Amino acid sequence: MLQRQAAPLREQAVIELRSQIVSGALAPGIRLKEKDLGDLLGVSRTVVREALRQLESERLVRLQPGSGPIVAELTRDEARQLYEVRAALEGAAARLSARNATDAQIDRLREALEAVAGRASSDLVPMLELKNRFYDALIAASGNAIIGEQLDGVQARISQLRAVTLSHPNREGTMLHELTAVIDAIASHDADEAYRLSVAHVMAASAIALDHLQQEGNA
Repeated sequence: MLQRQAAPLREQAVIELRSQIVSGALAPGIRLKEKDLGDLLGVSRTVVREALRQLESERLVRLQPGSGPIVAELTRDEARQLYEVRAALEGAAARLSARNATDAQIDRLREALEAVAGRASSDLVPMLELKNRFYDALIAASGNAIIGEQLDGVQARISQLRAVTLSHPNREGTMLHELTAVIDAIASHDADEAYRLSVAHVMAASAIALDHLQQEGNA
């Protein structure tokens, strides 16, 4: 009975802590104290500890020798590499989708993007969840679940930076235009164009994220 009750508490703690990390409420480098987090969330230190272990596996939290868990920080070079991998994965998914997607799957892509367009970018965590659903639809259209597994890991590691890029002035409209073009290329079964546009979309976000990290480093 206690074990069945504990799992939802742990999941709720993971969701809340992940949300605070992604939104920046818990900033990179900040020390995560189990007692303080337990008081904040209204759960035991055991539940907090389990939630932190989950977030450590997602690379959102890391253990700092001598001080315990902290919110993970990304160097500019690590971020560059992650965006390069993300571009390769999303480009491959778009290329395969142009070759393999059914009309129904293309419709689901358009519906997923419409849901993104209907959510204000200021609601960062819900916006990221909707964008993840778009990528789920893209992976389904590609017919390659392994790409999705790899992409999930990359997206988790750069989730804070994705919040930065989405909140950048004018990025929301540009992002929607870019992804609409990707879907149109998929619908036209133009694999090379779908790949090119998808990579360009990711690298546009990368430029914003890397500029943000550069400014933080110079602050």
